[in-house]
This record gives sequence, structure tokens and C-alpha cells, in this order.
Amino acid sequence: MQYSKTGESCGKVPPELSRHPYLIEIDLTRNYLNGTIPREWGTMQRLVNISLLGNRVTGGLPIELVNISTLLNLTLDYNQLSGNIPPQWDFSSLEKLSLISNNLTGELPQSLAKLTTMKDFHISDNFFGGNIPNFIQSWTNLRRL
Repeated sequence: MQYSKTGESCGKVPPELSRHPYLIEIDLTRNYLNGTIPREWGTMQRLVNISLLGNRVTGGLPIELVNISTLLNLTLDYNQLSGNIPPQWDFSSLEKLSLISNNLTGELPQSLAKLTTMKDFHISDNFFGGNIPNFIQSWTNLRRL
């Protein structure tokens, strides 16, 4: 399911997508959507890809997304997301996490050490603090940092 990529405003990020249990991809790239990432999306057990790149999404990163055990790609670049990466985010199969150009803060949580399938990890243009954590060494599949 894809919304228009015409650049016209489509309103808020739609929580009702969670009513589609067989959905495997949500690509809402460049739709000028606002609002928050719906917590309800965490119930979608077949999702493989979520992309909200280039919208106006605000609020924090929902803890509930970690419930999507099939999720391989989470791309939330160029939004207005804020707060920390939830310490509960220990996705078992995530291969790409991209959070470029948001307003995220804090240190990278130790739970990210469990992302051993990680291939692409992008967090530039945020306000993270602290040192690069040693656990990144355990990401033996990492291609891009």
C-alpha cells in the first residue's frame, strides 16, 4: 500500500493501516504527513519495511515497533522525531535502521547490541551524545555506518 508521492499533503500518519494484517510494506515516503508514528503499527506481524522518509512526523519512536519480529527495514529520515531511541528496541531481524536528520537525543541504548543482523545504520544529523558504543563491533554484517 502506498500513498501519493506527489508532494501534496495527505494529512496524518494513518493508524488504520494496522487493520491490514497481511500488509508487508508501508512506504509513505515524501507525503508531507504529520502527526506521530502510530503505536498500533506494532501489531502488524508481517511487516518487512516501513518508510516514512521526508515527511513531517513528530513525537517519539514508539516502543511497540519492536513487536514486529519480521521487520527488516525501518527508514524514518528527514522528519521531526524527538526523544531517545527506546532502550527496548532490540529488533531480532532488523537489517537497516535509518534515522537521519531528526531531532533525536541521548545516547545509543545498550539494547542495540542485539541487532546482530544490522547491515545499514544511519543516525547522522541528530543530537545524540556520548561515544560510539563498543557493541557496534558485534554487528558483523554491518556494511554502512
